[in-house]
This record gives sequence, structure tokens and C-alpha cells, in this order.
Amino acid sequence: METQTYARYDRDATGGDWFEEDEFEELSEPFVTEDDSFEQGAAFDGFKILVRSQEFRSGRLTAVLSGVTVDLRDARLDPAGATLSVESALSGIDILVPSDWEVVCDVDAVCGGIDGSRPGSTTKQGPRLRVTGTVVAGGLCVR
Repeated sequence: METQTYARYDRDATGGDWFEEDEFEELSEPFVTEDDSFEQGAAFDGFKILVRSQEFRSGRLTAVLSGVTVDLRDARLDPAGATLSVESALSGIDILVPSDWEVVCDVDAVCGGIDGSRPGSTTKQGPRLRVTGTVVAGGLCVR
């Protein structure tokens, strides 16, 4: 078997040790937005979206063979509420929301699962986030 030199580490490497165990975690930076809406897609990669809007109205997310986290804990919803549309195939999506938000999941799952229950979110007085879309052979979790 022929050995090759990988310039970053300046050492001999063979097929199984090209990357260190957690190196892929550092390759993609989170997408941070303060806009009232966003549209993002992910394919073949992990991806994190940090929303810091003070009047979040809508978001659109497409994920294919990916793991995506949408962090809305630093955002505030528009007084009329907001909608997050997701289209996912062979992917996992985590949506992190503040505990005082009401979340309504209108998502269709085909060979997949949806978990919209959150412990400690008994209030229905808070802002409302509506999650819509389709999950195929994957999962969606609202926490």
C-alpha cells in the first residue's frame, strides 16, 4: 500500500486516519442572522442556524442527508407569530425555542418521526411559532 503525506499534519497517512475524530465539527461555521426571516439549505453536512431577530416572522429550511439545528432561543417573535417551513429528506432537524413560546407542528412525516412535546411548556399565553412542512425518512424535534 502506498503512503501519502497530508500537508496539514506533515505526517504519513493511510486511508483510515486522514482526519482526527472531531475535526468535522469545526469545518462549518454557524449561520447567524438578525433578520426577520431566513432561507437556508443544507446537504451532506451538519449545520447550525442562530436566529437573533427581535421580530422573527418566518424561516424556510431545506435539509438533505444533513443534521440541522435551528436555535431560536435568542429571538423574539413578531406579535402576530411566526412560521418555520421545513423540507427534510434523510435528515434530522432540532428546533430550540424559549420555554414560554407556544409551538404548533403541522408537519407531515413519511417514514420519519416528529417530537413537538416540550417539558415545562404549559403556558398558551406566549408567542406562537407554527412549524410546517414535510419530513421524509428523518426526524424533527422541538425542544
